[in-house]
Amino acid sequence: MIDKTLLKHGETIAVALSGGKDSVCLLHLLLSVKNELSLSVKAVHVNHSIRGAESDRDEEFVKNLCSTLGVELKVFTVDAPLYSKENNLSLEQGARLLRYRAFNELISDSYCEKIATAHHKNDNFETVLFNLFRGSGISGLSGIKSVNNCIIRPISHLSREDIENYVLKNRLGYVEDSTNKDTVYTRNFIRKEIVPKILERFPEALDSAHRLSKIASEEDEFLNELALQALQEKGDKIYLSFSTPSVLFKRATIIAFKKLGLNKDYEYQHVLQVENLKNSQSGAFLTLPKGIFATKEYDCVIFSTGETKKQDVEIPFSEGKHSFLNETLEISSEILDKPYLLFDGDKIPTGSVIRTRRDGDVFTKFGGGTKKLKDYLIDKKIPLSERDTLPIIAKGNVVYLVFGVEISDLIRVSDNTINKLKAKIL
Repeated sequence: MIDKTLLKHGETIAVALSGGKDSVCLLHLLLSVKNELSLSVKAVHVNHSIRGAESDRDEEFVKNLCSTLGVELKVFTVDAPLYSKENNLSLEQGARLLRYRAFNELISDSYCEKIATAHHKNDNFETVLFNLFRGSGISGLSGIKSVNNCIIRPISHLSREDIENYVLKNRLGYVEDSTNKDTVYTRNFIRKEIVPKILERFPEALDSAHRLSKIASEEDEFLNELALQALQEKGDKIYLSFSTPSVLFKRATIIAFKKLGLNKDYEYQHVLQVENLKNSQSGAFLTLPKGIFATKEYDCVIFSTGETKKQDVEIPFSEGKHSFLNETLEISSEILDKPYLLFDGDKIPTGSVIRTRRDGDVFTKFGGGTKKLKDYLIDKKIPLSERDTLPIIAKGNVVYLVFGVEISDLIRVSDNTINKLKAKIL
């Protein structure tokens, strides 16, 4: 009955044991294959402090059960009502976050390698419906994954009826959570009021939803891979081209949010606002939750965790390799790999430096014509977020080379050039 493909020989698995019939069934099933797979089976119980004496009763039941079965147990006591209130969460959300925080702590402390939860086919169906009513996309239709990092669901293919039959057949004791009957909670309302009516009309709905979730999960992963490829990370910034198809642009935006630490506090309207930046002028930006900025730079949007601050960096000009902000520069006649900028080293005045740009800098374009460096970089469509970190070679306010962009006409190579140098950002 248990999905052995989720279990590796010799692993230590901790069962998330509430004391209810589902988790008790899972514990017994894992113990039944313990010797076959050389597993170390443990348990973890989280007392959410929601039901007072009943919560304490559940904890005592779990302790006695594990003692009888010889299963090592770790108990966490948390105040889910207080935590939910302080963080403006529903009680369901708060309890879940605290529960998974405990699970992550056990993994970090090497108490176990995986946590096994007793989610089953009915739970998945309820989750799909819940996500559907919330207006979720394809990822919500993926339901409850059988594997999510170190969390596994070895009985996700079983129905509630399968579990009840197993518990009855093996005469397993368990406790009932009185709040499971309270339809004030959204999931209970779906379970008690909606699902029975659906199954009455569509008896195969559980299997159909299970199949839908598998298909949706595969397609969701494929689209996420494509969206990930659309992102370019440069230092602490993430770039996304507006030419990316809309369906991938939105996904890539969400991935960028998460990479920068915005995991839960965004809404779909934030994603749409980012996409709408393509209709704005270059330099327009959005301030998003958690201090994230989305800035339009020509044909792309740049995600960052703060406004770009001008950095004044200066090092003496010389041949060799130089560390410059987050990059490595090389100036040498020996560089072979393109792209590089070729110039006459003898035309670089003594006292020149490698630095970031400053107000008043001027640049003579290759081929002639002098203008402010700022205007030149705008003409070249160099994003604003990159202009203040671009390395240049200059003396005074005269710029002779902009790394990765162009050399000044003042240092161009001629037939008389002896000292041919190359400049490159490695």
